[in-house]
Amino acid sequence: MKEITFESQVARIENFYQGFTASHLIHIGDKLGLFEVLADNEKGLTSSELASELGLHEPYIKIWCQTALYLEILDYDDEGRFKFQPYMNEILGNKSNFRNMLGRFNSLVNVTGERFKESIVHYRNGTALEDYSPQDSEIVAEATKSFHKYLNFYFKELPSTNPIKQMLEKGSNFLDVGCGNGRLIIQLATQFTNSRFTGVDPSTYGINVAAKNIERLKVADRVFVENLGGEELHYKDEFEIACMTVVFHEINPDIRFKVLENIYKALKKGGRLIIFDFSYPERFEDFKNPNYGSTIIHQFNETILGAVFLTLSEQNEMFAKVGFRDIQRIKSKAIDIITVLK
Repeated sequence: MKEITFESQVARIENFYQGFTASHLIHIGDKLGLFEVLADNEKGLTSSELASELGLHEPYIKIWCQTALYLEILDYDDEGRFKFQPYMNEILGNKSNFRNMLGRFNSLVNVTGERFKESIVHYRNGTALEDYSPQDSEIVAEATKSFHKYLNFYFKELPSTNPIKQMLEKGSNFLDVGCGNGRLIIQLATQFTNSRFTGVDPSTYGINVAAKNIERLKVADRVFVENLGGEELHYKDEFEIACMTVVFHEINPDIRFKVLENIYKALKKGGRLIIFDFSYPERFEDFKNPNYGSTIIHQFNETILGAVFLTLSEQNEMFAKVGFRDIQRIKSKAIDIITVLK
């Protein structure tokens, strides 16, 4: 084990400070269009060329580029042209790339960062923030776009022997609880043309966006959305598959069991619920395990939203109490993919 010294602890805190700066530098680069221009110029541009291309103040852009160079986001050549470090184009430049992370930094600065500013009073009185504003909802939806691409890829790549894949290809009724702007069910509808998809969400903003996208993409005959929370579900024995994607931990603990009960009722006998979500550490030593890092950070970020992350044991206990059986779990990076059977 590496010895802990005063200087090593100072260096650790200094890294946190630099990480804060790097987050804002990335956000600024995104909003000014710097990454987009760099992505279009693989050979690189000088700070003067970059500023001229976008009509920006060159002395400031020069400092931005030099700082990005120090942070190892950018590299340079003998002509003084700045360009992406290896793989940074995919991560920060090309927004269509599956692994692009720009949306996450926009959400971190404009939503999570603002939430932190308001958090002190909530830590004192235990209250939770109200729902996202429409503007915040749009930013968060953009931040989760890459995750929905991953989910679409996940369903597409399921083996032909997988029962969920078989049901979707044959033709099934699919329920997405907490569907947001409907991105997942719209993507799945274009992929599995024999199935019908229903999404529910308490956010009026998300449902309105989903309805417009459904109409625009001409899938209204097979994709339906309803503005209600999981505790208000009224379906009974209607769906072969139900899904929650990074939603389970966000449900108010007072109604979480009711939501699961309603999903259970909505599923047909033999129907499957698939959940993509976090499992919180159970033991103190797990909080030093980097495999839990994303989960621990997400819980902190969403604390004053009223989010309470459950441990694996707590999740399994709740599933069993509702009546679900055959609990299966696959770890995919920070997210658990949980499948249970009615």
